[in-house]
Amino acid sequence: MSLVDYPGKVALTVFTSSCNFNCAYCQNKTLKRQVIEELSEETVIDYLDRRRALIDAIVITGGEPTLRVGELIPFIGHLRERIPGKLVKLDTNGWNPALLARLMECIDFVAMDLKSLDYSLFSDVSIETIRKSLDLVKAFREHEIRITLYPPYIKREDFGELAELCRGASRIAVQQYRRIDGNDQEPYKSGILEEFSGVLSRISGAQIVLRE
Repeated sequence: MSLVDYPGKVALTVFTSSCNFNCAYCQNKTLKRQVIEELSEETVIDYLDRRRALIDAIVITGGEPTLRVGELIPFIGHLRERIPGKLVKLDTNGWNPALLARLMECIDFVAMDLKSLDYSLFSDVSIETIRKSLDLVKAFREHEIRITLYPPYIKREDFGELAELCRGASRIAVQQYRRIDGNDQEPYKSGILEEFSGVLSRISGAQIVLRE
């Protein structure tokens, strides 16, 4: 049960395995590996259904959920049938704008990470693909763009261009990078996060949520 994964709602979170990015600060590295044995869709939906009275929403995260190209939309459809009236949120890294476009009719809230101006640092995805996904995300009535300030990926000289990419968004979360085992990169000082939040607010016009 979560009070933070869907803003203002009590939610249960479904984690999918595998990810096509190799981010140096990933908090869910164990989910990057393809899991040999997985829970069946029926098992997952039964679990959620038994708790329907306790929740407002269901969050699908990862890993990267949109890697499951042929499974994701049917799964959401089955959720809607079995547990009607619950909000559905998707977390994504934005690698698949074509699937995002199809999901506009299926989900209530989408959150996308904007990780850098240089996606070659951790993936094979181009910034042009990310731009397409950002434009789609902004078209969702409920959306959030999340930016984790990991210094090797987010440079201070990039703040203005990143803010331009976010222009037209309604909500942006600026997140402090958290150290993980094996990565001793120093995080930015809190003043840098506040500086970036100010640039984002001025250029994008979005509501800024600061998560330190």
